[in-house]
Parts: sequence; C-alpha cells; structure tokens
Amino acid sequence: MEAHFSAQVFPRLQVVCAAFFWAWPVCSLLAAQPSTVDALSIEETDAALEAIWQRTPEPGQRSPDSAKRAALQAYLKRLGPGTGLYEGKPEELSEAEFPPLKFYSELLPGKIAYVRLGRLQADLVQRLEAELRDFAQLGARHLILDLRATPAQGTLADAAGLAGCFISEGSPLFAIRTSAGTGAPLLGTRAPVARLKVLLLTGPRTAGPVEAFAAALRARAGATVLGSPTRGEAADFEVVPLQNGRSLRLPARLAVLPESPGLFPGGLQPDVSCIVPQEASDAALQQAASDGRVAPLLAETERPRLNEAALVAGRNPEMELWIQTQLQKKQASPSQAAPGKDEALRLAVDFLIAVEALDSIPSALP
Repeated sequence: MEAHFSAQVFPRLQVVCAAFFWAWPVCSLLAAQPSTVDALSIEETDAALEAIWQRTPEPGQRSPDSAKRAALQAYLKRLGPGTGLYEGKPEELSEAEFPPLKFYSELLPGKIAYVRLGRLQADLVQRLEAELRDFAQLGARHLILDLRATPAQGTLADAAGLAGCFISEGSPLFAIRTSAGTGAPLLGTRAPVARLKVLLLTGPRTAGPVEAFAAALRARAGATVLGSPTRGEAADFEVVPLQNGRSLRLPARLAVLPESPGLFPGGLQPDVSCIVPQEASDAALQQAASDGRVAPLLAETERPRLNEAALVAGRNPEMELWIQTQLQKKQASPSQAAPGKDEALRLAVDFLIAVEALDSIPSALP
C-alpha cells in the first residue's frame, strides 16, 4: 500500500513544484505594480525628486524650476475645467468664441413657454418673473429654459437668486465650498410667481454658475434636463493677473449639492440625452437671435413625394430634391449655408407634448 501511495503522490508533487518554480518569476512581476504619486509620503516624494534632478539625462528636467512647472501643470489639470493660464482676460476669449445672446422669450405652439436666458445679469430675476407671470396668464403649463447660450459668467449668488424664481422660499438651494470649508446651504428668498413644469435645455457651452442653478432646479423643483452634459464649471472663478499680460483663472468657490455629486468638475448629466453637433446648435441659436423668433426653426418642411401624377408626368420629385440639395451644398460657402432646424429644441417640444398627453390619460389603477 505504501508503494501504491508513493506512486500516486510523488508525481503530482513534482508537477506542483515545477509549476511553482516557473510561476514564481511571473508572480513577482505581477506583484510589482506601478504606484501613484498620491501614495507617496513626503520623504518618498523628496527622494524621487532628488533622483530625477541628479540622474535624468534631460537637461530641462534636472532642476527644481522644472519640478515647479510640472507641479503647476498638474494642479491646473486637477483643479478642473475652466482653470488655466491665459494670454489676456479669459472673459474676452469666451465671448470671442461665441458671442453671448440676449434674454428672449416666446410662446411656442402647444402653449409651451420658451425662455433663452442669455448671460446672468443683475436684472435677470425681475425680467424672468415678469415673463413667467405673462406665460401663466396665457395658460402655459410647461417652460423650456434654454441654457445653451449661457456663458460661464455671473456668480453663484446670481444663480441662487435666479433659482428662487422656481423654488419655494426657505428651501435649500446649494452650498458653497471655499478654502475655509463648506458653508450652510443658500436658501430660496421668494415665492415662485408661477407653477410651471420646467425643462432645462443644455449644451456644451452651458457653463459656470448656471450649472448650479440647473442642478438646484432638478433637485428641488423636479425639473427635467435635456441636451448634452455641461462643462463642469459650477463655481465662482477668480482671475489672478500675472506678469507679461498673462492671467491665471482658478475656481475659488464651488457649488455643492448632495443630489449632484461631482457637479464640479464632472458637469451636469442630462436626464434625456440629445447630442447635436456644436456647429448646428450654434447656427440655430444665432439664426433665432437674428430673426427674432424661435418657432420657425421647429416647423418641418413638407418633402415632395413620388406619386401617380409625377409618374404620369415622367418626373421624380424626390430625386430632383436630392440633386438640388447637393448642388446647393457645392455652390454655397460655409458662411452662406442655411442653418438647419433646431433639433434639440424640437426634441424638447416633442418630449413635453408627449408628457402632456400621458398626463391626460386617466390611470387604470384603482
């Protein structure tokens, strides 16, 4: 029996030992995982920097000055969107990229109120409340707040005052975090002048304190966010002048909402996603601002169809339209090309119409 046991066990033991012998170097390599800078102690950080300064072959990386610049570059990246070094004033650059549009309101078909906020200004609350009263008298039940043309301007205090148009007096809006810590939440200071169901239309240019305003409306007033994620700049930024005309823009006060973790720097994520090319969205917004009306950008043009009369006449209206469209694209320059419809706003209107229809259906539940 002893011989039988040895014949069974020892071959298996040899296989296990051989496998362990060959796997040991692999296990050692797997155990040596790269570490992160955050895991280092101060002493380890100093030793790593000293090694870089003394042993790296690159002359530009062998000095404390290069380490300072690298640290600044890392800080700028970690501080989130909107932080950076600029040649001149950052506000001038943002306005040159896309000129800010003015406040505008219109009653769309289906008694849907539409307001394009534009930039946050001191008189914006009074103008918005006046429009909300008029919309309520006209029987509007839904409101589209277009934030796609609202630049990263204004302050978090302006955003809190604007949120008070929709959130009850005394209700918490959002808190502000500074280098001294997180303060008590800001509270609504007025009673809403109208009770409208709000849909917030966002885009890639939606940035700054208005992001905190939008997050507060979704968390406290049940607003729906439709569009694309915002930039993640829900903060008050300070511009620090540097030498040679340069400046540093950095977040000094952050908006904090428990319901929207990561609002800065993650941005506000929409409830209903609608990704439209930036060029098409900008063209639609500028066309509406130029024409002074939004409704024409929602109308759908009836397309010619191939029918019996066309067949008798030996024509194909669909093919003719396609050829004409292609010729116009080739002949027109990019600046002369007519903008398409406002797809995001069209989706917002269709969404609200669908919600209204569903709300009117009586529930089958007892």
